[in-house]
Amino acid sequence: MLYDKNQMTHLVETLRQYHRDLVAVAGDGSSAVDTSSDFGQAYEKLKQAWTDPNSGAENGALEYVAGAKSEWDAAYAHKCLSTLDNVATAVENALHNALAADAKVGQSFG
Repeated sequence: MLYDKNQMTHLVETLRQYHRDLVAVAGDGSSAVDTSSDFGQAYEKLKQAWTDPNSGAENGALEYVAGAKSEWDAAYAHKCLSTLDNVATAVENALHNALAADAKVGQSFG
C-alpha cells in the first residue's frame, strides 16, 4: 500500500489547527454568546451599544441579531466544526489502521 505517514500526520494536524482557529474566531457553537471568540466579543459590543445605559433596555433589533447568531451557531457547529473533526478523525484512523496492517505483515515475514 502506498501512503505517506508524514503527509497524513501533517493533514491531521492541519485539520485540527483549522478547527482550533475557527473556534477562536467564532466559538464552538455550544453557547448563545461565546465571549471568548471574536464573534462573541463583537456581539457583546453590539449589545452594549444597543442597550440604554440608564434603563438597561435593549434595542429590539438585538433580539433578531441574537436569533440569527443562534441559528448560525447551530449550523456552524454541526456542519463545519463537526465535519472538520470527523475528517481529521477518519484520516487519523486510516493512518493507524495502515500502520497496524504494515506491522502485521512485517511480523509474518519474521
